[in-house]
Amino acid sequence: MKSKHIILLICGSISLVSFSGCESGPSAQNGATWGALTGAALGAIVGHQSGDGGEGAAIGAVVGGAIGHAIGDEQDRQYVQVQQQQAELEIAQARRVRAQQEAQRQRMAVTSPQTEDREVLAAKQRAEAAEAELARIRKERQEAVARAQAIEAYEQRQRAAESEINALQGN
Repeated sequence: MKSKHIILLICGSISLVSFSGCESGPSAQNGATWGALTGAALGAIVGHQSGDGGEGAAIGAVVGGAIGHAIGDEQDRQYVQVQQQQAELEIAQARRVRAQQEAQRQRMAVTSPQTEDREVLAAKQRAEAAEAELARIRKERQEAVARAQAIEAYEQRQRAAESEINALQGN
């Protein structure tokens, strides 16, 4: 009968320690469970050597569960702290990126105030295209005039040479 009470006491202690931290994180709950199991085993060994294994197991379960819970709870706190620091770093990085984008946008607005106006940009492109076409036509005309002048100059030289040939031949 006494061993039944001790077994119930051990199971109750393990359950109590395991579920005592319902608001605790997973590491605290796992730590309490494993601490209680390890404490019960070690307590049973020590209690058996001193003559009362059941009582030693119960005491070991309670003490081990409490220690395991405390260690696991600290791990949970550290995890939460790391998560908060990472979130703060991500927020700070996002703010830096937004500030850089805003600064770039403002620089663009100062250096080129008409970049936002599509009508102005389209008119500018049409004017530049017309100017390029005008420059092409002027260049073609200049080349045509230069070509015509060169042909005229060679034809004059040809006529002068033929005239001199005729004069020398007595015609």
